[in-house]
Amino acid sequence: MQDRILNKARELMFQTGVKHVTMDDLATQLGISKKTIYQYFKDKDALVSSVVEFELANHNLVCTQSMEKADNAVHEIFLLMTVIQEMFNRMNPLALFEIEKYYPLAFEKIKKHKDDFIFSMISANLEKGIAEGLYRKDVDVTILSRYRLETSLIPFNIHVFHPSKFDMLKVNLQIIEPLLFSIVPSSITVTPSAVTFSPIFPEKIDVPFRLKSPSKPWPTAS
Repeated sequence: MQDRILNKARELMFQTGVKHVTMDDLATQLGISKKTIYQYFKDKDALVSSVVEFELANHNLVCTQSMEKADNAVHEIFLLMTVIQEMFNRMNPLALFEIEKYYPLAFEKIKKHKDDFIFSMISANLEKGIAEGLYRKDVDVTILSRYRLETSLIPFNIHVFHPSKFDMLKVNLQIIEPLLFSIVPSSITVTPSAVTFSPIFPEKIDVPFRLKSPSKPWPTAS
């Protein structure tokens, strides 16, 4: 029953927003009493925290799987972009804003995930790219990792990019693109293209360019 409650809560919160989902709504959707819900979650704060924990664990798993499938560091970035696309496709754009504003304990879990897992993932990608010769050797991994870490939440900032006016996936691509170009050495030729990756999810993402090394073409995902 606990998993059933949690899954329905995730579905409703991602559809309509976290704040707008009430325990009454959840009970009605499940065909159970609120008392049953409170047997597993003492209040809505606890429920939201559990939803966040589930999503972060899933995000960790899927990102790790994407990194393992990547042919190289640049390929890895675009495989991870499909993870972001999948998240954007199913999540209400206001969800993160609402969690930060109304559910501070749940947001602390997100912040810790960002500062720990995402930071280490970014750092590992930069180190991998340098070792592969795809990124400049003079890149300061710590500085750039922290920069990318802080810019990762910009697409979710509704005061800067309100979802009624901007597509969050497009915003994220526009942020990543100049960063990627800036760390690619002159020995790598960047040519316009529209490469489609479909590594894990059925959704596909068209990226605005591909990288091609004179000695070894950058493989695309099948």
